[in-house]
Amino acid sequence: MKKKIRALVADDELPARRKMARLLEKFEQVELLEMAENGIEALEKIQELKPDVVFLDIEMPGMNGLEVVENLDMKKMPAIVFATAYNEHAIRAFELNACDYLLKPFNEERLEATLEKLTQGEVQSLSRDKIAELRRADIVEEIKAPFANKVPIPTRDRFKLIDFDDVVCIEVEERSVRLYTGDTSYLLNHTLDTFEKKLPRDQFFRVNRSAIIGLAHVTEIVIWFGNRFKIILNNGHEVVSSREKSKILKQVLKF
Repeated sequence: MKKKIRALVADDELPARRKMARLLEKFEQVELLEMAENGIEALEKIQELKPDVVFLDIEMPGMNGLEVVENLDMKKMPAIVFATAYNEHAIRAFELNACDYLLKPFNEERLEATLEKLTQGEVQSLSRDKIAELRRADIVEEIKAPFANKVPIPTRDRFKLIDFDDVVCIEVEERSVRLYTGDTSYLLNHTLDTFEKKLPRDQFFRVNRSAIIGLAHVTEIVIWFGNRFKIILNNGHEVVSSREKSKILKQVLKF
């Protein structure tokens, strides 16, 4: 018979402790030793019971989960699995040799993947490359905002950044799309659906299956055959709206 994984759970919220206990009870290979409701109690129980793994919340009163690990002084450290609702502590957690980081709310399948690593002895800390990757992801989130209203256009040796305000129209062209500005155009290896999801809906409108227009660049809307409209843009480009999208435009044009 395989030796069971002896687990300790620490979380200051009773519902969270109960949920973790219920999930762990579904796995025969796990023996839940005890539960702690704050960081100080967790530290004491870890030193006393010497569990194989500790499922540790981070935001706890008195001593948070990161501080618990920093204060452990044991010859044989338990595997640490942080279970938290906050992802901003991930880098520090892995620097403390955490073997996993469960972001609440997680499900049984996600917990099973963690236990699978533990039973196979795959509890080593993340590599420096992985920590560096997490740091890069953090930096990306921090600097993303200033680029949020720009479209990066890759060229041979650089990226040209086009403001959303300068995008007149985007149209499907074979398996790519062509983005039009006032005086030029760029062929991009994207789908129109990608642009529709990223562009602000109060500035852009998908007029048919093949075209998105910048609303600020519309100069005329011409009544067209088949209950449709021909839309003339300020760079001279013209697109025809579908019947369904023409109904929306009719509502807009009724002052």
